[in-house]
Amino acid sequence: MRDLLLLAALCGIVPMILQSPFIGLLAWMWLSLMNPHQEVEGFLHAAPLNIWFAGLTILAWAGSKERKLPPANAFVLLLMAFAVWACVSTYFALVPEHALQLLDRNLKSILLAVAVTMLANSRARLQALIWCLVISIGYYGVKGGGFSLLTGGANHVFGPASSMIEDNNALGLALIVLVPLMVYLRLTSKRALVRWGLLGLILLTLAAILGTYSRGALIALAASGAIYAVRSRYGLVLFAIGAVGFAALPSVMPAKWLDRMETIQTANQDASFQDRVAAWHTSFNIANDRPLVGGGFAAVESSAVALAHRTPDSLDHGRAAHSIYFEVLGDAGFVGFGLYFAAVGAAVLNTFRVLAAVRGRPELKWAGQLARMLQVSLVGFLSGGAALSMAYYDGFLIIFALTAALLETVRRPVEVTAEAASTQPRWQRIEAPAIAGVAARR
Repeated sequence: MRDLLLLAALCGIVPMILQSPFIGLLAWMWLSLMNPHQEVEGFLHAAPLNIWFAGLTILAWAGSKERKLPPANAFVLLLMAFAVWACVSTYFALVPEHALQLLDRNLKSILLAVAVTMLANSRARLQALIWCLVISIGYYGVKGGGFSLLTGGANHVFGPASSMIEDNNALGLALIVLVPLMVYLRLTSKRALVRWGLLGLILLTLAAILGTYSRGALIALAASGAIYAVRSRYGLVLFAIGAVGFAALPSVMPAKWLDRMETIQTANQDASFQDRVAAWHTSFNIANDRPLVGGGFAAVESSAVALAHRTPDSLDHGRAAHSIYFEVLGDAGFVGFGLYFAAVGAAVLNTFRVLAAVRGRPELKWAGQLARMLQVSLVGFLSGGAALSMAYYDGFLIIFALTAALLETVRRPVEVTAEAASTQPRWQRIEAPAIAGVAARR
């Protein structure tokens, strides 16, 4: 029954996509991030719906009046350069079959990120995209937070099966990066009911993060919270609240959760951490031996590759890189590493450029708030990703792309008039009423 309801909903979206490719982008994101078809039983469970809707969106975009080239933003150019270099690395991969499969998946994620920079070109579109992002991943925050509260935190919280956030650590980091966007929506929402609902969503998501039992997530949560306090006008108050919250954890979390978190202080003696360090050494060895192209996607997971690049402090078997930094380094060599993290650096720079562009422009206060929250998300990614192989997760790439889309939006003059907006169908009105109002007052 649930698969029939989902099918009916998707069929209803198709005509909207043909009229507005941006609707297709939202559906593409929703299907890629939330995987709703995997939450139902029946004939849709294994269907590649995200691919079908990606193709439909591209066809609608090709026949529309939407821009046909991505913005000339450093992030976009560097991300596309990395995509090209990933193809080169895959051609010379040490395990070609596995690398080719991952290249196909990762190129689709990059394509989705580039589509965001092209189609999210107004405040209303950015707002809709953020809501879609929050709902798609936040669903698992609500689900996991509720489970954690009902069980008293006695069991681990995991993500959706057969996804990039299935692992408890991966889910924890994805939710941490998402929380600042929830805060942004709460800050900019006018309805009290929506603000209260978002507050509940944030609290449940924080409960889910703690329920993942992820030590890396706890560290990333602390780092993100510290940056949020620094970037807020209520910094001292937030620092105090955060300190009280962390101090209260021993009284509300079960003993086994505390035992696991305490191993952070003795990481050098922890076998799991030592295995991660060995994986980092192996990834570096691969890049050192093949500095231009690396070993191809996930080469470090091959036992044959690990043995071929073995040193006394590295792996003797295949294992995930367990770090965004060493993951990219081992996959694409020093060249690919430089391109990828230059793109991330460009995304960070975009947020500062937005803040500079909106200074003294009260009508763009929302953009400054979003830029600050994106900075918090990026800190969470860079800190929490140090111990996780999540460099190519499409949810993170979309957040990077948001920085470029936001910068282009605040630089673009208001061109949509109230009269033009009123001629569109209600569901197709992409521009916000506030923007139309500004145009009408000109």
